[in-house]
Amino acid sequence: MAGAGGQHPPPGATGGTAAGPSAAATPAAASAGPAEDSSDSEAEQEGPQKLIRKVSTSGQLRTKTSIKEGQLLKQTSSFQRWKKRYFKLRGRTLYYAKDSKSLIFDEVDLSDASVAEASTKNANNSFTIITPFRRLMLCAENRKEMEDWISSLKSVQTREPYEVAQFNVEHFSGMHNWYACSHARPTFCNVCRESLSGVTSHGLSCEVCKFKAHKRCAVRATNNCKWTTLASIGKDIIEDEDGVAMPHQWLEGNLPVSAKCVVCDKTCGSVLRLQDWKCLWCKTMVHTACKELYHPVCPLGQCKVSIIPPIALNSTDSDGFCRATFSFCVSPLLVFVNSKSGDNQGVKFLRRFKQLLNPAQVFDLMNGGPYLG
Repeated sequence: MAGAGGQHPPPGATGGTAAGPSAAATPAAASAGPAEDSSDSEAEQEGPQKLIRKVSTSGQLRTKTSIKEGQLLKQTSSFQRWKKRYFKLRGRTLYYAKDSKSLIFDEVDLSDASVAEASTKNANNSFTIITPFRRLMLCAENRKEMEDWISSLKSVQTREPYEVAQFNVEHFSGMHNWYACSHARPTFCNVCRESLSGVTSHGLSCEVCKFKAHKRCAVRATNNCKWTTLASIGKDIIEDEDGVAMPHQWLEGNLPVSAKCVVCDKTCGSVLRLQDWKCLWCKTMVHTACKELYHPVCPLGQCKVSIIPPIALNSTDSDGFCRATFSFCVSPLLVFVNSKSGDNQGVKFLRRFKQLLNPAQVFDLMNGGPYLG
């Protein structure tokens, strides 16, 4: 953690995802209290709207239930330096100040916020909180601490209690697992359908389903990430005389250049717009016009033998854990990854296995791992 004193960035940190330029100080900021009791005074600006700084006193914070708190590095908007700040998560608001004993804490409203890892490899354990008014770039001491914070921030948005030993809440709520990335070919936002401008522009991508979004659009993305349980499939479930069957889970656009429609065997996809579809499970690609002609039951693709399909996770026991119906599974695989191994290369294994299998089959040993046997 070199640079923890605030003058130098942590190892591997870059400036490409810094918060926006400083806005002018507002009267609210001027009357908030003595400067030495406050946290960062820079007001970050995103687009045409200026940040109106909101603060709370330490006494006000004591009346609210604590979800998580601790020290993180925060990137400032001036010169992109890193400074230690103490953060407290209370309900849907994140508070931060210079230390835990500060009298004045800055507020960040998380009602319409998105949380994303800061890069593909993310060697410095940084993550971004994106709201309609500002972006906060934060850095944790290690990957486990970063994932604890991300899970906590996501849990307050779904109003679910946060427990580190349980499965990550996003696996069962359909929430996307964002990380910042660049694209080597024209790519389009799955929310607004517009291009992620510039080939090297940093958009957001879901590490599980490859859903793409502008940073400004991520807060409006629907919770339609890869299914994990029968309940997450919802109205798309296929019922017949033999019971339930696994449907395709389609994601629109951003298909590979060599994509071919499985129905008509013609080229599909486009580099000019968001069009045509790919199944997240069997990887089948179809034209929009051909989609209704294709068989509705998903064969699960090359990894079928190892996958626990969502329709197999259809009940929970008294402790709240899912039980699998193994008549749907041939030779189910459970994956345990140490994400810190191999100079943090384990993160890439985690993402790839979540893409190939049911995300509920993949466990990060640095983030609680499986529950005790």
